[in-house]
Amino acid sequence: MHGGDIYSNRVDIDFSVNLNPYKMDKDSEEKIRSAMLKGMDNAHFYPDPAQKDVRGAIARANDVDPGCVYAGNGASEIIKAITVMTAPHKALLIEPCYSGYENALGTCEGCEIRRVFLDEENGFGITNGVLDMITDDIDILYIQDPVNPIGKSTDPGLMYTIIEKANRCYITVLYDRSFYRLSDRSIDDPMPTPEILSRFDNVYIVSSYTKSFALPGIRMGYVMSTERNISGLIPYFPEWNLSSVATEVMKACSDIISNSDYLSRSAEYIRKERGYLTGEFCRLGFKVYESDTVFILVKGMKGLCELLLKKGILIRGCEDFHGLDDSFYRIAVRCHEDNDRLIETVREVMNAGANKA
Repeated sequence: MHGGDIYSNRVDIDFSVNLNPYKMDKDSEEKIRSAMLKGMDNAHFYPDPAQKDVRGAIARANDVDPGCVYAGNGASEIIKAITVMTAPHKALLIEPCYSGYENALGTCEGCEIRRVFLDEENGFGITNGVLDMITDDIDILYIQDPVNPIGKSTDPGLMYTIIEKANRCYITVLYDRSFYRLSDRSIDDPMPTPEILSRFDNVYIVSSYTKSFALPGIRMGYVMSTERNISGLIPYFPEWNLSSVATEVMKACSDIISNSDYLSRSAEYIRKERGYLTGEFCRLGFKVYESDTVFILVKGMKGLCELLLKKGILIRGCEDFHGLDDSFYRIAVRCHEDNDRLIETVREVMNAGANKA
């Protein structure tokens, strides 16, 4: 199960998917629109299978060499390609986490999945306890920053220590930073990609323009690693895996990152609106866990998904995440108008329930 199921439900506002709510300036919006049209014009031709232009654009936006980058049809395709290439016998998941990792591992026959569960009392933060689970019989470690569905970032020093121990144990690390550019960490205490790649040769950093530019219908994932690693990974993708439209839009997104402060302004806006949602949910009696990015995890009233859906609002129930149950909900941070409507609707359904009681 994932968020975003607007096809089998009547949904006015979707809080189940985590996308950048900050409105683009006119110049950036025009760049994206022009890129879409150019991609449509180019649809009469096969895309460049070597991805020369798009890899160069992504590389410039991340200050790495083009040979250290490859683009995919969303982060999901990349996660599966890395998993299949690794062909793990034992994998380590830090739970609760994104279900796509386990889905990818389902293609690896006989793979044993080991799980380390984050402590609710510690706000589901990644701690030194993870280090004890990193042993030399593990083949691949999946780690997120920020963690989905909690939204909490990990201390950079601890993250480096985790990757370093995995490196000593010859473990492939799939380091998922899909929400990193929308997090406080990207502004306050960044972990530069070039530094990570210069220190470690066992890491594949997975990211996505889908979330950062709120374009989930155009699948735009990318992976960064050493040039040798990327060369070894490319054969695990299908030929022409990137459409002409995705190619042009990814180039435009990279240009916006390289030449504007749109994403840093987005992260500041998200910080403000996340603070509003956190305060309001706390006042309504929910427990809210610390987050640094574009969604929050809350715990409280059971049955909230169904009650809100009747009002045209979709949120993400978390009962299918390992380590959580049906009292947990992941709530996306949206624009203030939408966030305000959500709070008012939650208050409304809670009051209705109290009156019935």
